[in-house]
Amino acid sequence: MDISNRIKLLFVAFVAVFALLAMACSDDDDDSGASKAPTAAPAPSFAAGSTMDQIQKRGKIVIGVKYDVNLFGLQDPVKRSLDGFDIEMGKEISKALGLQENQIEFIEAVTANRIPFLLEDKADIMISTFTITDMRKEQIDFSRPYFKAGQSILVKKDNTTIKTVTDLNGKGVCSQAGSTSEQNVMRAAPQAQLLPLQVISACVQAMKDGRVDAVSTDDVQLAGFAALDTSLKLVGGQFSTELYGIGVKKGKSDLVKFIDDEIAKMLADGRWEKIYTQYLGKVEGTIPAAQAKAALPPTS
Repeated sequence: MDISNRIKLLFVAFVAVFALLAMACSDDDDDSGASKAPTAAPAPSFAAGSTMDQIQKRGKIVIGVKYDVNLFGLQDPVKRSLDGFDIEMGKEISKALGLQENQIEFIEAVTANRIPFLLEDKADIMISTFTITDMRKEQIDFSRPYFKAGQSILVKKDNTTIKTVTDLNGKGVCSQAGSTSEQNVMRAAPQAQLLPLQVISACVQAMKDGRVDAVSTDDVQLAGFAALDTSLKLVGGQFSTELYGIGVKKGKSDLVKFIDDEIAKMLADGRWEKIYTQYLGKVEGTIPAAQAKAALPPTS
């Protein structure tokens, strides 16, 4: 066989081997499901014109939250990111609407502007340690309760004069202006010298500065401050029952039902307990997630 024929045969053999290898690689790619991106779940569909449909078509939901309550709604001063129980609740509800996290706009809602923000359509929903009350239900609607808290008292660790709520009589006490906490203090300790401030973090600072002797609001909020600062302690146990609900503007009963259904699903599938454990599971004095879930009433 001459050299030219040998070269031709070698070339044909090389092409054949290359083709076989290419086919093998192609087969591997076709058979490997792991290398393919998962197919995104289809977005849920809602009745045309419903509140959920309007939010979905807008491509954004606006949620009012606290920025200064550790464990429930706290903003990182450097990263500007938000974290907490209420933040996670908002993310789950948004996900159920078919929205991504980058389609959620969290805005700060202090106690005094929660209802106005809903009435003025500045927020679609309000998830901000928002206690359900009959007076508030005259102005807005609430979802079913998603958390049960109770009012307590925060003092400096060296304080030995305040042990119960009646000990607040004659003492300086700070609570959020316009909150149920403010009203509860005045009912239980009418001689207390109340200092109402817009945010609970300002109340804690007022106590550290010596302007008041104690801070009073829901125990889980106070526990968040005590968890960050060992110079503080909770006293007095619970002297009220505070059921948190998600606020919605009246006239959006379809959205209320949608949220109620999603909360029910979260309670049933373990997501609620997971969130509770993440934020409250290691806080001294809090009850286990299963017990906290069992304490929730079915409706508001």
